[in-house]
Amino acid sequence: MIASVIIGFIFIITTLQSKRAKDNSIVYLNLVVLFFTLNNLQIVLIDNFFQEANFFIRNMLLPFYALIVPAFYTFISYYLNVERKITSFVAFSTALFLVELINRIVFFKLYYEIDDCYIVAKYSQIEEIFNALFSLFLFVKSIQLLFNKTKLYSYTASYDNVKWLKKFLFLGSLILMTWIGAIVFNIDEVLNPQIFIYYPLRLSSSLLLFWLGYQGVFNYSLMYERIKLREAISNELNNIDEELKTNSKSSKFQIIKNHIENNKNYLNPNYSLELLSSELKISVSSLSKTINDESGFSFSDYINSLRVEKAKHLLVSIDFKEYTILSIGLECGFNSKSTFYLAFKKFTNTTPTDFRKQNS
Repeated sequence: MIASVIIGFIFIITTLQSKRAKDNSIVYLNLVVLFFTLNNLQIVLIDNFFQEANFFIRNMLLPFYALIVPAFYTFISYYLNVERKITSFVAFSTALFLVELINRIVFFKLYYEIDDCYIVAKYSQIEEIFNALFSLFLFVKSIQLLFNKTKLYSYTASYDNVKWLKKFLFLGSLILMTWIGAIVFNIDEVLNPQIFIYYPLRLSSSLLLFWLGYQGVFNYSLMYERIKLREAISNELNNIDEELKTNSKSSKFQIIKNHIENNKNYLNPNYSLELLSSELKISVSSLSKTINDESGFSFSDYINSLRVEKAKHLLVSIDFKEYTILSIGLECGFNSKSTFYLAFKKFTNTTPTDFRKQNS
């Protein structure tokens, strides 16, 4: 638990120093980690430094945990760029947190006036049940958004397949069910709940939330760079290196070359010979033979050569000098960093990293 608190604050401090720290997605992602870290900090302090704390303090910790899932749901809405298309629960969640704080003041007075532990414990139990149900509600909303409303975030999906978010929701649902199971297990133990059942829950949720933090920052930064790269590519003139421009006398190849380069079809990671055939109404076999005869490359190598030339231009561009190799490779039509490196090495005899260093 102590380690999770330290890691949480390190993550937040590190993220706040990033260039996109003020972006709404990063703000709410930081809030997810912050609320979780503050909740764990309370538990660490009580368990290790204030063991003699009275019943009220031990049972009425500040309800930061109630804000974790609402902050996550809001993070998703901004990450997918759908915050204006779905209902926001920020105001309700904030109001709920404030009400629960006020209730603590009320029960604090009651506890010392009538010295009744049962009332405090029962309220704490009811509050946890309500917060768990509200968290479950928002978690289900998150699942529906990600799996059933893909049209709402089609723009974001063109940059990120959100598989990492879907994986988190699957694992997160298991943890949420474990939490609800712990509540049910202790439903009759108002005054003496079995705390040990929460230990694996705390450990697993710590690991998962910090994984979410890392993945969220990494994928958001990657998506941001890809958006900027795609905007730049769509606005620029064709910059394919002259060495790739053949002086071929074949009018068919010229048609093929112009179609691919002018429309930047090579930037489509799923571009295929069959797709080109349907676009130009030329048979696959005829296209394959023409490209091979005139360029000296197979179709896939010809497309990759265009992608590599585009990548070379972006790698040495001052505007994108701080962008990652991965974001440039993905926006140039490669499916992964490894395929980008292999193709780049094949056509330039060097790696993208070394090429950037040599031309910086």
